[in-house]
Amino acid sequence: MEERTRASKKRFSFLLGLFVLFAAFIILILLITGLTMLRTVLPGLGESVAILEVNGPIINTEPLIKILHQYRDSGAIKAIVVRIDSPGGVVASVQELYAELNKLRQQQTKPLITSLGNVAASGGYYVACGTDEIFANPGSLTGSIGVIFNLTNWEELIQKIGLKFEVVKSGPHKDIGSPTRPMTEEERRIMQEMIDDVYSQFFGAILDARADSLREALHNQRQDKGDFSNQEATQEEVEEYLRSLCDGRVFSGQQAYRFGLVDRLGNLQDAIDRAAKLAGIVGKPRVVTTRRKTSIFDLFTGSVNKVLQDVRHPEVSLEYRLVAR
Repeated sequence: MEERTRASKKRFSFLLGLFVLFAAFIILILLITGLTMLRTVLPGLGESVAILEVNGPIINTEPLIKILHQYRDSGAIKAIVVRIDSPGGVVASVQELYAELNKLRQQQTKPLITSLGNVAASGGYYVACGTDEIFANPGSLTGSIGVIFNLTNWEELIQKIGLKFEVVKSGPHKDIGSPTRPMTEEERRIMQEMIDDVYSQFFGAILDARADSLREALHNQRQDKGDFSNQEATQEEVEEYLRSLCDGRVFSGQQAYRFGLVDRLGNLQDAIDRAAKLAGIVGKPRVVTTRRKTSIFDLFTGSVNKVLQDVRHPEVSLEYRLVAR
């Protein structure tokens, strides 16, 4: 009887030990999973490099700016990499995002590095100029520096249908850009002046951000042509050189590097490593990426808003954007 009791106790102790080991294993798995999820949700554990993803046409920058401010205010995030894969976008939205990046760059509290993806042209490049350094893949498409204003003229179609429009306006230029009639020479002059003004804002942003790089690139090009005088280019010469690049053409990343429009050739990981080094992070940095969660309701309402926007403004679009149609 005693032997049976001892055997039962041993069996019970063995089973209890297995249960404890199993429970400890489960708790360990839960802790590891919880920490991983916590790091994803809360970018505030350990020293990190955060990635701000700028994807697609730049239209509504409010969510991006909100994420940027979260990165700015987080003590755990020591540097920010702006990953741009965009053909550009609406002028004011591009300028809003550029302005927020430029403010952070001038504060010099956290290194700001841009990584150009497949396409970072026009407004995408404008945004990049708000950061400390620009990385590009050799085959990235960039440049396309300029402004485009799209207008649609339906006059011939309207005449075929037999429609007629009557316009009552408060001034001679109130219906400038009307799709129902040709643009007059005076209207074209007014529109060109506006385009030139917005273009000069783009040009000035590049010049402010990249004057030294452009000067060095101009110096290297002169040496390639046999001019070894080592005389530094004047501000006027730098401006003239930049203006020669700002004619709307598209550059590869390698060309842009040679022209002084980007600082280094490298991929996203190279940009992350550079940001970590500038921030003084020892070892491999932890990378934080914040993505806005999208529900089916968001997708539906977003699609409806996009359709409504297209209906309201089908023929007017002032953009810093690469256009290929």
